[in-house]
Amino acid sequence: MLLRCYAVVTTLLVVTYLAWPFELRQWPFLLVTLGAVLPAVVVALRRAPRGARSPWWLMLAAMTFFNVGNLIWIWLATAGHRASGDGSVAEVLYSGGGLFLLVAAIALVRLRGRGDVGGIIDSVITAVALGGVLWDAVLLPALSTQHQPVGRQLSLFFAIMMISGTFGAMLRVSLGSDRSASVWLFTGGVALTLAGDVASVLAVDPAGVRADWTNMVYLAAYAALGCAAVHPSVGRVIAAGQAPEDDLTRGRLTFLGVMLALTPMVGGGRAMFGLSTDGVLIAFSSAVLVPLVMVRVARLAAQRRAAEQALHHLATRDGLTGLPNRGACLDALTTALAPGTASDELTVLFCDLDGFKPVNDRLGHAAGDELLIAVADRLRGCVREGDLVSRFGGDEFVLVCHGPQAVRAVSARIAEMTAGPFRAGGAEVRIGVSVGAAEARPGDTTDELIRRADLAMYQAKKSKSVGALSLVLAA
Repeated sequence: MLLRCYAVVTTLLVVTYLAWPFELRQWPFLLVTLGAVLPAVVVALRRAPRGARSPWWLMLAAMTFFNVGNLIWIWLATAGHRASGDGSVAEVLYSGGGLFLLVAAIALVRLRGRGDVGGIIDSVITAVALGGVLWDAVLLPALSTQHQPVGRQLSLFFAIMMISGTFGAMLRVSLGSDRSASVWLFTGGVALTLAGDVASVLAVDPAGVRADWTNMVYLAAYAALGCAAVHPSVGRVIAAGQAPEDDLTRGRLTFLGVMLALTPMVGGGRAMFGLSTDGVLIAFSSAVLVPLVMVRVARLAAQRRAAEQALHHLATRDGLTGLPNRGACLDALTTALAPGTASDELTVLFCDLDGFKPVNDRLGHAAGDELLIAVADRLRGCVREGDLVSRFGGDEFVLVCHGPQAVRAVSARIAEMTAGPFRAGGAEVRIGVSVGAAEARPGDTTDELIRRADLAMYQAKKSKSVGALSLVLAA
């Protein structure tokens, strides 16, 4: 009900603005900006969850700056008998309001788009680049024709650039999977603010006075931002959207390069044809877009490295226990047996669990997995620094040990480990371990060393005992 009443009242004030007598038009303007938007933002502050109110506090600051600027503008135009308040101190307050609006949008984007930082950076880069083209090709020539002072040009330039970047970021989060009406209305308000800024430059009469209908665009922007604040979905604007796929593709790099070069290319093209161009724009574009593109490329490269590391981890690790898998074990053994390494002090212990199958059959596969994880954890504590524990497959584990007396030291620890009970499936269980140990000989290959340890393990199986270690040293 509140949203419906608010939308009806503000819409009526916006669409009837030009129907009011010219000398009374400040009243519908103030009714929307002061009487409607500020209370709406206060409502949003009360509805927003604690710890997530920063966008609306910043929005309140932005609306305060805008409204103080509006009051000064209206006072200059009425009491001061000026044709317009443009170019006055009100412009400074509008710039401050635009800055707070930008920061409010950044705060919302940070909460809403925390899973899509890369896409948001892309959107800001695009919006700022296109805003630069709009400025250099359309707005700057219009301002030059109007002979606007440099101060006003700079003020409008930074306002256009800030609102363009804000709109790009907001548009990106608005297109997320969980589309919130409040976020869409916020984005619409930012878009109308940008449209109002553009219209205020282009819709100027020969006397330099801005057309009064442009205030309708600003009023519509205020109304949209107010509707965003009172919409019931305002409490969900901080919900993170689904992170889309993000990768360092050739197309993405080409896109970033084009956006980076767009403003200098347009400026350079205009200069070649003898048209006016804006050096401030080119400097600003480089100062903003180059760091953004560098951050974007760095993020994409970091994501690529992380993906490669994740794939490597999946390829070399056992998914259940986290130990190196069979392939990683064989690779490590091959490296250790390579010519020039100290393979004469290399020992392989091939371990097979005794009594594992009855536990798995009696308590279920989940309990069997739990038991394997527990065994893996204890085996890690049995080896010495520099040794490798791997899951070779099923209930088989292979230990690659370096240094002298490996069989004696490690097997003693395995025997101690085996003597104690394990917890699996909520029950206390016991297992044994049959170990075949093979010490590397000169000229051994990986397959030969593993085969000798495997055969010794099968010999140890002949005397296996649950709760004990059965050990055979390969001949």
